[in-house]
Amino acid sequence: MYGEMLEEEILRESVFVDQSKLLPDYVPERLVHRDEEFRKLSGFFRPVLENRSSQRVLITGPVGVGKTVLAKKFGQQLLPAAKRRNFRMDYIHVNCRKHRTPFMVLHRIASYYNPRLPPRGFSPEELLDMTVRWLNGHDAYLTLTLDELDFFVQQNGPDLLYSLSRATEESGAPNRLSIIAISRSDRFLNVLDPATQSTFMHNRVRLDKYSARQLSDILAQRAKEAFKPDAVEEDTISLIADIASRWGDARFALELLLRAGMFADEERAGKVTPEHARRAKAEVHPEVRREVLSELRLHEQLLMLALARRLRITGGAYVLTGELENAYRVACEEYGEKHRGHTQIWQYLGRMEGLGLIDVRPSGRPHHGRSKRISVPDVPVGMLEKELEKLLKKKVKG
Repeated sequence: MYGEMLEEEILRESVFVDQSKLLPDYVPERLVHRDEEFRKLSGFFRPVLENRSSQRVLITGPVGVGKTVLAKKFGQQLLPAAKRRNFRMDYIHVNCRKHRTPFMVLHRIASYYNPRLPPRGFSPEELLDMTVRWLNGHDAYLTLTLDELDFFVQQNGPDLLYSLSRATEESGAPNRLSIIAISRSDRFLNVLDPATQSTFMHNRVRLDKYSARQLSDILAQRAKEAFKPDAVEEDTISLIADIASRWGDARFALELLLRAGMFADEERAGKVTPEHARRAKAEVHPEVRREVLSELRLHEQLLMLALARRLRITGGAYVLTGELENAYRVACEEYGEKHRGHTQIWQYLGRMEGLGLIDVRPSGRPHHGRSKRISVPDVPVGMLEKELEKLLKKKVKG
């Protein structure tokens, strides 16, 4: 019975030809409205290709503006460009939210050159030395992209970046490692040493939010690759572009188009209409990043839940830290957890602020001492509350 159901689903008509063309990991043949930024990034790497020197470049911009896909597309083009100049260049893209410790980042790099490398047994220093020795021994060069580096530095400090930047100083060998850092802002640079900070600040590619017209062009390009001809109505693309233009977020726009197509298939409609786009919008909100919320620790999720509930109940723009701590204790009691102390709560708030989930501001008069105002930027707190309750139900009650 189930085998037949599976075959029916596979064989039934669909508006799609390839859903993967709408996923965040897909790198299209052309980056719509990012030619200027690609050219700027290429200019920074001219010395690398001409003189085999090393380079450090920072790509910044808000969520969904194409930072990751720009770096990946550049990496694709960098390798053959080096080959035409008779030297080997490798490109490794590391997501620092997924590889969240120095060991994990360096193991990811070292295992690129040694796929049989065991998952443990080496220190970060040994892994870095292993990589440098391989590059020197094979007369090879590496461009390493550290994606979401602001998140990584917030959690681990700047030591890894410092070590990578100076990996060959002791050996006296040429620096064969170039770095592309990807971050939502350049604030994490404040904790770097002056030399590293200066280099990144001078070599910076800033990506701005997309306009509705630009999002429409991006959606039209992907729709040609992902859907059957004429399966997506022009009004559907226009509506999704208008919805997503509030945030300038192409990732959100593409997710809406994907969901809208899935609703069309569910209804066996044969076309993706504006109504399907509206249904998709009702289910997805760009600021409720489920992957970010799911990566929070248990008590960070409880604290975030307490904040969402307090803001919903009061209807205010912010909550004072004392009020939040009281609400957090109530949430802990509800889920059978022992609440953490004041110092630990401040550490949680610092991490959550670094992830862009909350804003923390001085309380001002008439409040005194260390009291702060905590707010949630842009996210509907009712939606945030529901999402956290789902996550906590799985984590606490299994």
